[in-house]
Amino acid sequence: MPRFRPDLDSIPTYHPGRPLSEVARELGLETITDLGSNEDPREPFPEVRAAITEAVSGVNRYPLTDSPYLADALAEHHGVDPDWVWVAPGSTGMLIATAIAASGPGSSVVFADPSFVVYRMAATIAGATPLAVPVDAEWRLDAAAMAAAVRDDTNLIYYCNPNNPTGTHTSFSAMEQLAKAVPPEVTIVFDEAYAEYVTAPDWSPAIPLTARHENVVVSRTFSKVYGLAGERVGYAIGNPGLLGALSRPQPPYAVSTLAQVAALAALGQQERVVERVAETVAGREWIARLLRDLGQFAIDSQTNFVLWRPSDSRTAADAVLRRGTLVRALGPWVRITVGTPEQNRRCLDAIEQGLAAGLF
Repeated sequence: MPRFRPDLDSIPTYHPGRPLSEVARELGLETITDLGSNEDPREPFPEVRAAITEAVSGVNRYPLTDSPYLADALAEHHGVDPDWVWVAPGSTGMLIATAIAASGPGSSVVFADPSFVVYRMAATIAGATPLAVPVDAEWRLDAAAMAAAVRDDTNLIYYCNPNNPTGTHTSFSAMEQLAKAVPPEVTIVFDEAYAEYVTAPDWSPAIPLTARHENVVVSRTFSKVYGLAGERVGYAIGNPGLLGALSRPQPPYAVSTLAQVAALAALGQQERVVERVAETVAGREWIARLLRDLGQFAIDSQTNFVLWRPSDSRTAADAVLRRGTLVRALGPWVRITVGTPEQNRRCLDAIEQGLAAGLF
């Protein structure tokens, strides 16, 4: 029997679930609407599909290692120099590479609880000790508590804002205070995967902090509003020296040719991005309002999902699935991704039917 690292079983695994076509067939349904993974429900922009089609003939060649054209466009979009941009295979790939580079055995990694599951996974993959800090009474990240949780062996902090799965946000001033409170040798990753959806007036991007603090990096993704979850492309903004160190564990040719051209084409569609955001914001407010009208508890969200707390999350998620919509049970909560108006209506009808039947 081959030998493995002794802590392999301690590394959390991500379970995306069975193929929906298989589940639909088992349940006797024609289709199942997927509102479980925080994806955008709409197809990529036509320009993106055209760019992918044109680039297909070149996939016999390795992709450009550093995604230079995409990095240049992102730099222009965010008003930074190109060497302040690191393009990665999804923000998840960036988060894991960061943990490997910045932490390791004998160190610790701080993150909120609940928050993005990859933080604990990344820390454990790197061999570091995960330090989970509970969110506050309003389900927001507690920046002061996270700063206080930093130990002498802490090398890394993940700060998801807005936060997944709560959907809540903290102000720019809270992020700034965290950056000031943490020792400069501790890397802080402000994960802004849902930044485009924020409407709260006290939130603003953490990117300006990267110019003031050499230990701060901001993570973004093309998997949400840009509709490119299947292409796996994300990026980070930070001091070139920091990015150079954090990106060392990333393998060469990590971001595919199709991912690079798709992201570049998507970035050029900002007017349509604004339209998509407006539709999503209207959808999340409608879902939250309908849940409350049904006597349910839902957290106000700044993302593309709504977190709902039924009496029994697993029973509720199963009942909704059997009526044709996949949602995600997370502990005592159910996370509902905002879909199209028709998909949202289908989901809420299923919830209403389940409540009327006394199932949860």
